[in-house]
Amino acid sequence: MKSARQHLSDEDEGLVHDACCALEIAEGVIPEAALPALADPALRAAVAYRLQQCGRVLNRVGDCWTSGHDDEVADALVEQNIGTIDAQDRAVLALVLLRCVAIPRAQGAATGTTWADVKGARSTTIEELALNKSLSKKAIKESLQRLQTAALIKRSPRNGITPGPALHRLTPQRTTALWEDLVILAAPDTAYARVLRERRANSAQRKLSTKDQP
Repeated sequence: MKSARQHLSDEDEGLVHDACCALEIAEGVIPEAALPALADPALRAAVAYRLQQCGRVLNRVGDCWTSGHDDEVADALVEQNIGTIDAQDRAVLALVLLRCVAIPRAQGAATGTTWADVKGARSTTIEELALNKSLSKKAIKESLQRLQTAALIKRSPRNGITPGPALHRLTPQRTTALWEDLVILAAPDTAYARVLRERRANSAQRKLSTKDQP
């Protein structure tokens, strides 16, 4: 079996290159069986290695795959405010995830482990989102347009508003952090939310201490 760093034949090199390109430009996830370099474990390891060299990672989503930013790269981009969304758009995205994923799963009305899972989310509407009085319907509509452009949500006349395919590109660590954000937002007075806030505060303090060290 070839290692990720071992020289590949021209044919295998082409398959790995094609897979990397497909993963980077695909709107959604790619089924494992759709590309030889994803179906073969050795070639898939080579794909993961090539992505890693570019600050990207290979993410499994069920029996499918996608690519996303490495967590350290993502942290650096956030610090420089590159590729981020503004506070209003973040608030609207949080409302969408609460209405489509967090609340339905808490009520047992949806299952799944990913944000954009067909079984794991239900749709919402502008009217439902506007029940949150802190944002006007006009502001919500403007944010939804920007979020749709970024593939963070999907909209259709039949299916309404649902989480978008870009959320599949989050690493497991980012996905966990987003879930924690929703817990803190939706139930700030619970014991779990208090534990999360304390853990994050301690983590932030450790990072500051590390930066201050010579």
